[in-house]
Amino acid sequence: MKTNYFWQLKNCLTLFLVYSYSNLSLFGQNNIQDSILINQLKEIDYKIDSRKYKDAKLLLEKTEKDIKKMNASSRYAINLRFFKIQYYEYNNEEIIDELLKNLDFLAQKETSITYYSYCDFIGQVFKDAKNFNKSIKYYRRAIRNAEIRNDTIDIIFSCLKLGSCYYRGEYEDTPQYYKNNLDSTLFYYNKALKFPETPKNNRFLTRIYDNLSKIQLAKGNVSSAENYANKALRINRKINNSFGIAVSLLNLSNVSFYKNEYLKAIEYSKKSNYFIGNKSISIRRDNLEDIAENYEKLGNYKLAHQYSKETNILSKKISKAISNKKINSIEAKYRLVKEKQLTLQEKNRRLQIQLLLNSAIFLIIIILALGLFYYTRNKNYKKRFEELINSQQKSFTVEQVETNPKKATKIPPKIVKNILDNLDLFEENKAFLTKNITMREVAKTFNTNSSYLSKVVNSYKNKNFTTYLNELRIQYAIEELKQNPELCLYTIEAIAETMGYNNGESFSLAFRKITGLYPSYFIKQLQKNQLDNQ
Repeated sequence: MKTNYFWQLKNCLTLFLVYSYSNLSLFGQNNIQDSILINQLKEIDYKIDSRKYKDAKLLLEKTEKDIKKMNASSRYAINLRFFKIQYYEYNNEEIIDELLKNLDFLAQKETSITYYSYCDFIGQVFKDAKNFNKSIKYYRRAIRNAEIRNDTIDIIFSCLKLGSCYYRGEYEDTPQYYKNNLDSTLFYYNKALKFPETPKNNRFLTRIYDNLSKIQLAKGNVSSAENYANKALRINRKINNSFGIAVSLLNLSNVSFYKNEYLKAIEYSKKSNYFIGNKSISIRRDNLEDIAENYEKLGNYKLAHQYSKETNILSKKISKAISNKKINSIEAKYRLVKEKQLTLQEKNRRLQIQLLLNSAIFLIIIILALGLFYYTRNKNYKKRFEELINSQQKSFTVEQVETNPKKATKIPPKIVKNILDNLDLFEENKAFLTKNITMREVAKTFNTNSSYLSKVVNSYKNKNFTTYLNELRIQYAIEELKQNPELCLYTIEAIAETMGYNNGESFSLAFRKITGLYPSYFIKQLQKNQLDNQ
C-alpha cells in the first residue's frame, strides 16, 4: 500500500511538472506576462463553457489590449477563443477554413498546447457536423500531441472523444469510412483505462465506463455492462458528481430492465431523477419513460399511464426547446450572414468598379497599341512603296560591286572576266526568268563550273546565287507591275509563274523578304495610285 501511494504521489508530481512546463511552453519564456495571459485564457474558457459569450468576448478584447508584446502562439491561442465564440454563439461553421489555415501554421509547433487545442476544437466541429471521418483525423493528431507532451488528462480526454466518434460512426444513419468498427472504440477506451484513477482523471474515466456499459449492453453482455456502470457510479459518488451519478444510475436501470428486474430498474430511474434535478431535461425524460415501461411490464397500467403523461410533457418541452434553439440559431446565422452580405456587397461593388476601370484602361491601351502598331506599319509600308515607285534605278544591288578580276582569289582572271561578262548577258537577256533554273545549269551555259560561279557571285555581287536570282526576278516584277497595269489584274500565282516561280507562296515570300512588302499590298497601292491619277 505504501509503495502504491508513493508511486501515485510521484506520478501526480510528474504530471504537474509536465503540465506546468507545457503551459509555459505555449507562450515561450516563464515571465509575469505569460502567467497573466494563461490565467485570463482560463477565465475566458470558463465563460465560454458557461455560455457567457459576451463576457468572454469583452475579456478577450481586454486581454489583447493589456498584453502589448504577444508572440505568435499567444496570438493563435486568443484567436481560437474568438473562433469558439463565433461557433457556439452563432453556429458559424464557416470558421473551419480559418481554423485549418491557423493549424497549418501551428504544424511547425506540433508540441505546443495551442496545436492540441486547435486539433481538439476542429475535431469537435466535424463531430457536430457528423463528419466522423475528419473528426477522427484531428482527434488523432490531438492525442499524438498529448502523448508527446506526456499530458495524461489530454490523452484520456482525446481517447474519450475518439472512442465516441468511432461509436457514433457505428450507429449514425449517415455512412462513414469507419462504419462497423467498434473495435477502435474499445481500443481507445481501454487505452485511457490504463491510466490510474486520480482526482483529475476520474471525471473522464467515469464517462468512458458509462459508454462501455452502453456498448456491452447493446452487445448483450449484461454482466459486463453492469460492472462498468457500477464502476462509473462508484467514481462519480467519490468525486461527488451528481450529473455523472444520474447517468450511471440510468445505465443500471437499463441493465435491470434487460434482466427483467423491473422494480430494481424503477428504483434506479427514480434515484437518477433525484440526482439529475433540473440539470438535464432529456435524461429526466428518459428516466420517466423507463419507469413507465417498467410499470407496464409489471402490469401496473395506472402508474405506467401517469409516468407516460409526465414523459409527454417533458418531450413537448424538449421539442419546444429544440425548436427555440433552432430558431435562435437561424436568427444568429441570419444576423451574421446579413452583416457579411453587406460587407461583401460593398466589397463587390468596389471590386466591380475597379474591374470596370481596369478593363477600360486595359482595352484603351490595347486599342492604342494596335493603332500605333498598324499606323507605324502602314507608314513604313507606304514609305517603302514610295521608294520602290520613285526609284529610277534598281532598288537592289544586283550589279557587280567591283570589276577587278584579281579580287576572286584562286580563280584565273580570264575565267572571272568570262563569268562576269556572262552574268551581264544573263541579266540583259532576262534568263533569270527561266523556271526551275539551277546554278549548275547556269554554270554550264557559261562554260565553267558551279564552284567558280558561286565564288564570283559571292565576291562581286556580295550575295549567294539564290539571293542574286531572287533579287533579279523581284526587281523585274516591280518594273513590270509599274509599267504594265494589266499585269496587276493577274492573280499572284499567275504573276509568280511569269517571274519564274513554281507557286505564289514562294514568290510572296521572296517579294516580302527583299522589299519588305507583300506583293498583294504593292499591287493594291499601284492600282490606287492609278485611280488617283485618272
